[in-house]
Amino acid sequence: MKISKLLAAGTVVLAVMSSSASAFASTGDTSSTPSATDTSTTLPPKRDREAAAKFRTDMLAWQVSFSKWVADRAAAVKDHRDAIASASATMKTAMTSATTKEARKAAMDAFKAASKQAKEELDAALAEIGERPARPSR
Repeated sequence: MKISKLLAAGTVVLAVMSSSASAFASTGDTSSTPSATDTSTTLPPKRDREAAAKFRTDMLAWQVSFSKWVADRAAAVKDHRDAIASASATMKTAMTSATTKEARKAAMDAFKAASKQAKEELDAALAEIGERPARPSR
């Protein structure tokens, strides 16, 4: 009994779908049919081999220069951090051994001067390294 109901329902659905498909086809809508101006089946233009080779060469050169730029910046930042850490350690040692207010002030002034010097050296190193290399485009 369930099978007969299922077959009857399937027949009704099939009849409705076939009538709506014929109604759709009779409206004159041709958007689903390929046209003479359909460019989806055309092949893309061939790549220029010389341009591709030049791009690969430019990209390899950029990768080398970018890696060098990153390494140089990392080295400059590491040197800056090391200088600040050294100045900080010197200041902490001087502060623990300082017994007067003037000695503490002198230790703090020495730390500030060392920090300023380290910042100037970092700025000079970054200026020498220059801007980030521009990535080539096709």
